[in-house]
Amino acid sequence: MNIQTKLNKFVRFSLVALTATSLSFATIIPAKVAFAEPIRQRSVSPGVINEGMNGTWNLQWKVNGWLHRGRLRMDGNFGTMIVNVTGPNGRRVYAEQQMNMVPNRNGYILKGSRPTYPGSNAINREYQPDSFYVESGYRGSWKMRNCSDYHGCIPVRMTIIDR
Repeated sequence: MNIQTKLNKFVRFSLVALTATSLSFATIIPAKVAFAEPIRQRSVSPGVINEGMNGTWNLQWKVNGWLHRGRLRMDGNFGTMIVNVTGPNGRRVYAEQQMNMVPNRNGYILKGSRPTYPGSNAINREYQPDSFYVESGYRGSWKMRNCSDYHGCIPVRMTIIDR
């Protein structure tokens, strides 16, 4: 075999290898890459109703001897609240609910929905969803009342924990 024949074989082998490599890359790399977009929750109003409520809050109110302690975490118009209720006889009830901010004439309402046992999706039938009326108070503070069917609204003590 002379040098010319060897060179021709080398060139043919190189072309076959190059073609095979090009074809393999063409099948691996897609022409267009698609990414899933996250689901965006929409509030009742186009913007955040009250950015001053963003963060984590301790809430406390008392109804017929039952002490309610809630940890409310708000981000925009949506949030989560875990409630620990202690009865006069020492009985305890725990509930977690999703909160939604809805505008009102002089403030807004925080509506709870579908109370569950904290950390699960099991519905807690011992706890009714909360409904809080919130309005701006003196010097930028907030006044909150729980109006969850207690034959009137009960004052709620609010303490900010983290913004």
